[in-house]
Amino acid sequence: MVIWRRKLYRILMGSIVPFLYLITKSVFFPLIICSFFLTLLFSLEYERWKNPGVWDYILKKHGRIFKTPPGKFTGDTYFMIASFLILVFFIKDIAISSLFFLVFCDAGSGIIGTKYGRIKIFPNKSLEGFLGGLLFNIFISLLIFRFINLPIQVLITGIFISSIVELIPLKIDDNLTVGIITAIIMELIRRI
Repeated sequence: MVIWRRKLYRILMGSIVPFLYLITKSVFFPLIICSFFLTLLFSLEYERWKNPGVWDYILKKHGRIFKTPPGKFTGDTYFMIASFLILVFFIKDIAISSLFFLVFCDAGSGIIGTKYGRIKIFPNKSLEGFLGGLLFNIFISLLIFRFINLPIQVLITGIFISSIVELIPLKIDDNLTVGIITAIIMELIRRI
């Protein structure tokens, strides 16, 4: 499995929804895109469950991108579920930033942690991966800050919370938890 290829795929595909929301300023089109991909992904999940040979074929063709064994949802499915929920339940600027944090933190921690991770904090989680996710989050924050209307302390909270949730080995897939937990905490800080 080539980590940078999988993470580049995640950055490109995962950024579609928040970027579309950022430029259109309307939740309509991002929800349409999410709904389309969720339908596609749930169809794939059904086929994986009903016909494991389909998944074997996909892994032979694109095994470097996909890593989830049959019997569990793929990270992409969890990501789209989280994206849909965040779009429905959170204000525009928190939705955009938490989705970008989900995408970039995952990529940064995966790329840096896999290549340079030496100081283990949890199994398959390293200090270097945590710092990589933090740096990628700071990078995307600098790019989007002038286009969103959030107090700086809310954005900084999102940077750190998403990196911490990515680090903690929860039993629930981090593609589902990172964005949702980050959005909840950002919303709570915004209301203070």
